[in-house]
Amino acid sequence: MFVHKDIIIVFLFIFCVNLVILVLVISDLKKINKFLNNFSGSSLESGKLFFYKLFEPIAFNINKIIGNYEYKFRNEKVRVFFFEYFYKHFPDPLLIINQSLSIIETNLAARELIGESAQGKNIFSVLRIPELGELINDSLKKKKPIEAEVRLLYPKEKIYNVWISGSKDVGTNKLNFIRLFDSTSSHNLQNLQRDFIANASHELKTPISVIIGYCETLLNDNKADAKVKEQFLKTMAKEATRMSTLVNDLLSLTRIERIEHSPPSETVELGKILQEVEQICIDRNLFKKIKCKFVMSKKKYEILGDSSELKQVFLNIIENAVTHSNSKKAVVVKLGSVKSLINFSVEDFGIGVPNENIPLLTKRFYRVDEARSRNSGNTGLGLSIVKHIVNRHNAELDISSIEGKGTKFSIIFNKDKPSLL
Repeated sequence: MFVHKDIIIVFLFIFCVNLVILVLVISDLKKINKFLNNFSGSSLESGKLFFYKLFEPIAFNINKIIGNYEYKFRNEKVRVFFFEYFYKHFPDPLLIINQSLSIIETNLAARELIGESAQGKNIFSVLRIPELGELINDSLKKKKPIEAEVRLLYPKEKIYNVWISGSKDVGTNKLNFIRLFDSTSSHNLQNLQRDFIANASHELKTPISVIIGYCETLLNDNKADAKVKEQFLKTMAKEATRMSTLVNDLLSLTRIERIEHSPPSETVELGKILQEVEQICIDRNLFKKIKCKFVMSKKKYEILGDSSELKQVFLNIIENAVTHSNSKKAVVVKLGSVKSLINFSVEDFGIGVPNENIPLLTKRFYRVDEARSRNSGNTGLGLSIVKHIVNRHNAELDISSIEGKGTKFSIIFNKDKPSLL
C-alpha cells in the first residue's frame, strides 16, 4: 500500500509537536516537583511554567496552601517567641526537669536563685528543699499538678509556695515543670499580724484584769473605808487611762499605716509646730524633773507635711527623752538647716541604749525596760508611730546612742526631695 509523502510529513510534524509538548509538560512537572522539594516559603510564579494555564488549578492550590502555611507559621512563630519571652522573664523561678531529675531549662529568676551553671545538674544538688523529692513523687503517682508550701534552706533560707506540674511526655523525655513563688514576705506579714494581735491582747489584758478585780472587790466589800476605796478608784482610773492611751495609739498606728504611701500636700512651718509642742509640754508639766532646752532660729522651715502628725512626732520623741532617759542634764531640742536639709534633733545625756537594741526601738510594743515603761504609762507604740509618720513625709530617722552617755534622735527633712507615691 502506497502512503503519500505529504501524509508522512504531516504525521512527523504532529509527532514532533506532541513530543515537544510532552517534553514541556514533563519539564513543567519537574519544575513543580523541584519547587515542592526545595520549598522556600515563596509562591509558585506563573512565569516559571510554560503551560501555566494547564497547571493553573494546581498552582493556585499550591499557592493557597503556601499562604495558609505562611499565616500559620507566622502565628506559631509569634506564639513561640511570646512563650519563650514569657518563660524567660517570668518573675518567679521556673525550672524544667527530666525523668532523671536533671535540670534541662531555667528562666532568669531561677538562674538568679540557683546560678547560671545549674542547668544539667540534679535538682537536689542546687535546691535544698527536703520535701521536694516527696512532692515530685506524689505528683507522679497522682498524675496531676500538686502545690505545697516549702522551706528553702540553700542558697538562702526562704519560704516558697511550690507548684509541680506532674510528668508530661515531650518526645522521648518525661518532663516536669516546677514553679517557685516566694511567699517569705507574706509569711512574715502573717507572723507580724499574729504577734501584733497577741501583743495587743496582752497589753489590754493587764489593765482590764486590774479594773475587773478592783470592781469586784468594791462591790463585794461593803466595809472598805473611804481611803481604800479612793486608792482603788485611783488605780482603776490609772489603768483605764492606760488602756485608753493604748487604744488611741493603736488607732493612730492603723491610720498612719493606711495612708503611709499617700504623701501630705499641705505646706507647714516646722518652727511654729515645735513652739506649739513646747507649750503643750509646759502645760503638762513635763519638765518638772528634767529640764528641756529648745534651740531654734527665727528662720522659717517650710515643708509639705501634716501638722498634727508632725506635732505627734515631736511630742513623742521629746516625751520619750524626758521620761525614760534619766538625763543628767537638760535635754536639748534643736531645729536647724543646711542647704535643703532641715534637721530636727532631741539629745539627752542619760542612760543610753545598747547598740543591739537600737534597731528594735521602732518595733511595735518594744520597750528597753518593760517594767519602768509600763509604770510610766508607755504603750510601746510611740516610736513605731514616729517611724511611719517619718516615712510618710519622706524623711529619715536616725538614732544614735552610747550607754551611760545618752541618746540622740534626729529627723532629716529634705525640701528638694519629692514625696514618695
